[in-house]
Amino acid sequence: MTERNKDTGIETELPADISAGSANSSEAIGQQEVHTLQQAPQNAFSQVRGAQASYQEDSPQENLPQKGAQAESASDSASDSAAESAEDVIAELNAMAYKEASALDYLPRPIGSLRKNRHPALTLFIGMLIIFLIFFFVAARMVFGKGWIVNMIEGNDNFRSFTIPIVDHPEIEDMFYQEDGRYTVEGVANVCSESIVTIESFEDSSVFAAYGQGSGIIMTEDGYIITNAHVIQDAELAIIVRLNDGTEYNATVVGSDAKSDVAVIKINATGLTPAQFGDSSKLSLGEQVVALGSPAGLECSVTTGVVSGMNRMVQLESTSISMNCIQIDAAINPGNSGGALFNMWGQVVGITSSKIEGLEFENVGFAISMEAAKPIIEELIENGSVLGRPKIGISFYEVSDSVASVYGIPAGLHIAEISPDCDIANTELQINDVITAFNGVEVRSVDEVQKIIMSMSPGDEVTATVTRIEDNGDLTEFEISFKLMSDDTASIQPKDNLPPLPDSDAEESESE
Repeated sequence: MTERNKDTGIETELPADISAGSANSSEAIGQQEVHTLQQAPQNAFSQVRGAQASYQEDSPQENLPQKGAQAESASDSASDSAAESAEDVIAELNAMAYKEASALDYLPRPIGSLRKNRHPALTLFIGMLIIFLIFFFVAARMVFGKGWIVNMIEGNDNFRSFTIPIVDHPEIEDMFYQEDGRYTVEGVANVCSESIVTIESFEDSSVFAAYGQGSGIIMTEDGYIITNAHVIQDAELAIIVRLNDGTEYNATVVGSDAKSDVAVIKINATGLTPAQFGDSSKLSLGEQVVALGSPAGLECSVTTGVVSGMNRMVQLESTSISMNCIQIDAAINPGNSGGALFNMWGQVVGITSSKIEGLEFENVGFAISMEAAKPIIEELIENGSVLGRPKIGISFYEVSDSVASVYGIPAGLHIAEISPDCDIANTELQINDVITAFNGVEVRSVDEVQKIIMSMSPGDEVTATVTRIEDNGDLTEFEISFKLMSDDTASIQPKDNLPPLPDSDAEESESE
């Protein structure tokens, strides 16, 4: 079967498998057109060769150049005609293929797309631009958060930028300081640990071991050390002080006050590193503090916490006196007693004590404030005891208003003991009486009593209001007057039976 092209006039033989019946289908038409396209260049080439042969036979030799030019012109014309015919066929095939795609559910690739891409650089650029935009939007969402494009367009204040700063490791000395110049916890431990010592006390017993153990604070470079009175109170044989570098010294007692649980001891040494002392009244709630001491014999242990309370009037164990204390949440355990409570400037603001009542509660520790301890320390160094402290000469139970209402007794100080060597013993006061006021001021607790008598001196006269519970249950009220006495019984004088202090040079040679 043959087909004649309308434009070129060329007859083309179709394949045998293309029948008249199948020529009406789109698939048969496509195959026919492809075959025609494949034969078009061959037919055009045949026409060109035929034209050249005809010109060579009919034209003389002298006209060969002219004939050759005509032949070339004819060849070009035939080639252009064939190219135009090929382009028309490609366009028709593309149109037919797209029209039939919906029916056949198949979209063939246009023949024209088989041609080589004429702009590879442009395609590469567009691809790289798309990849860049994808990475940009992903990174922008991670940094600026969801909705950052809307925030940026609308001028929302929530739009923010963030960059993780990368800095070099600080210098060693910079590691110990905060931005405002205060020490870090590590800085306090590093700088102040040389001012903390371990103290062991030995009593006269068959057990060849230390009886008591605690901590101390070096106050001067020539060996004055602050500690708690209960750390050394039973030292009958010796008091051993061990410095941070392991050097040991014997110590003697300069003065000790059991009422305030403050003591001062002395070692024969020079060139020590004294601690710096600060004003505890300038502490604030929530301020960070560091405690250094030797709990359970673990020398130079560091605990840290914050100031939980200020001006806590806390009663010391086995005494009737209350001290102005700092409440902290740092752990204060046996062995910490006599150690230092530092602020973040590296200054001692308190003397830690494990003997203060209330330590059975977790995260509740106390330190005697330097504000309260300072005058006692100074007097112990000058006099060996606290001479100016007045005392009444009684022991009592506190009876609050709520307790009084439950038991039906007066609120005040329920007398348990009267000292026979005090002036109050010469009055009508008896055991089980209740003192309800001093100098007209109601009293219910130790703190309230201290506020009154600590502003007075030994020898001053005090008037007390007393209520007595009679045997028949009646209440009798009366007043008594007495003079305050000097409280010297709380002081421990230097012990004569302690071994002599070693020579400092000999001690240094032994440590080497």
